[in-house]
Amino acid sequence: MKVKIELFATFRDKYNTKVVEVECDGTLEDAFRSAAKILGENFLEDVFDENGELRQDRIITINGRNIKDLKGEIKLQEGDKIAVFPPLAGG
Repeated sequence: MKVKIELFATFRDKYNTKVVEVECDGTLEDAFRSAAKILGENFLEDVFDENGELRQDRIITINGRNIKDLKGEIKLQEGDKIAVFPPLAGG
């Protein structure tokens, strides 16, 4: 299935793109691994921590819903939009 991964703020500059469309098996991990084939392996370090878990200092949404608010296993659907925001800073 195809999903879109949208990058925001400094990630847009770092990867020089706003959106990548990837094929995946319906899991968030596979979608990010597919994106890393396009964006480079550093992308995996931007979304996963050293234990292979999604980084807690990122905001990741699927169709506008924060994944931290989703219950149970996350299963993607054809055409889903995943947004990835870097750590927020400011004052």
